[in-house]
Amino acid sequence: MKAFALQWFAQMQAGKIDRTQYTVAYGAQLTDDAVQAMSHHLNEYGASPLRAEIMQKRSVDNQTFYKVKLIFPRGDSASLLFGFDVEGKITGVAIMSMAGD
Repeated sequence: MKAFALQWFAQMQAGKIDRTQYTVAYGAQLTDDAVQAMSHHLNEYGASPLRAEIMQKRSVDNQTFYKVKLIFPRGDSASLLFGFDVEGKITGVAIMSMAGD
């Protein structure tokens, strides 16, 4: 999960995502414009994170959620929440806090 979070952040920063990783329902929300807006937002924080830490994992019904803390080179961090279905597809990603917030 740590490596996945870092890879997801780097892909989203670049504005390039692998749509096969997402559920159909969530993937439909990730329009090209939405991805570009998220990419722009993530790039405002500069360099990619150095490492990731799993802060929490929980399962509810048919989903598993991971709260992941990303640590950046300047020492600040961001928290993201990833949701996955039983097939391992991403059901959602929420930015809970960003570096400098």
